[in-house]
Amino acid sequence: MQTLAAEGISVVFNPLGGLFDDVAITRDGRTLHPLHRAPWIDTPADIPEGTPPHLAGLAGDFFCAPFCKSDIEPAPGHGWAANGPWSHRASVAGADGSLTAVFDLGERIMGAALSKEIVLRPGHPVVYQRHVFSGGSGAVPVAHHAMLHVPGGVRLSFSKKDFGATPPNAQETDPARGRSILLHPQRFADLSAVKLADGRTVDARFYPYAERHEDFVSLFDPPEATIGWSAALASADGFLFFAVKDARVLCQTSLWHSNGGRDYAPWLSRHLAVLGIEESCAYFGEGHRASIAPNDLTAAGYRTAITLDPNADIGIRYAFGAIPAPVGWTEVADIVVGGGTLTISDVGGGSVSVPFDGGFLR
Repeated sequence: MQTLAAEGISVVFNPLGGLFDDVAITRDGRTLHPLHRAPWIDTPADIPEGTPPHLAGLAGDFFCAPFCKSDIEPAPGHGWAANGPWSHRASVAGADGSLTAVFDLGERIMGAALSKEIVLRPGHPVVYQRHVFSGGSGAVPVAHHAMLHVPGGVRLSFSKKDFGATPPNAQETDPARGRSILLHPQRFADLSAVKLADGRTVDARFYPYAERHEDFVSLFDPPEATIGWSAALASADGFLFFAVKDARVLCQTSLWHSNGGRDYAPWLSRHLAVLGIEESCAYFGEGHRASIAPNDLTAAGYRTAITLDPNADIGIRYAFGAIPAPVGWTEVADIVVGGGTLTISDVGGGSVSVPFDGGFLR
């Protein structure tokens, strides 16, 4: 593990898979640890032999390439980006107290080299990340895989989405192993009315919305979107998580609802109230082959993979952060980046501004 830090923020980086084992943000006299850490990390006897590194060390956020199944090139699920070794190339301390750390993946993805840049700035409650594919050819689905633990419940908000959908296949189909409860497939206008397999509907803007299930939905940005944002107001657990992205690349937000729906090891029905907010470009979680093949989403003008360029670099920019949950807030209405700040507003009219590198997403 390697610890990266600037004033008010630190990241514990796991070089095997490039996972964030912990993120600590200190603001307004409180230290927040908003990201999830799987319970089996500390009980390795519960981890079956052969478990891929991203699952054995499941924590925080990590970058997936390809997202989900690796069924084009041999690699563990979520690809070498989430399972291979990352070597530390350099760390640069800025005169302003910032830290930039660069890592290189020890495996190739479709012939491309992949680097990871993590930037921490003093006083910014934000982790800035940039992944760069150099060279390679073909197409690959990608995603960030940030996870929250929200036993007290969370209210979700997002930048404009065209629609949402469930994938063709449920996460769990064998009742002897686990349970999924959503209807597959379905499209919905927004998360306020998502159909269950039994015909009822749930308001999935609030999570958890049920018990003992494993489910997955995706929300699709308008094709013309340039910047997208996600917010999770976890008032009972004391934090507000936010993420911003380059929506020209990460053109979807996939939500992983993991709430005790898997009974087999290492899950053992104890992975509870975990929410993945996964900024992505993929065909749901159906894997590499399905994402690069013609499909109903690409036919409608929505991208499901990024295209590598043998003669150029392809960069992916994403940042997330957290602040203490503002008292009295019920629902994030908007996030605006500009003028060196990121401003979050509530439907009740309140707003909070935090320092933000305004040039990062450009």
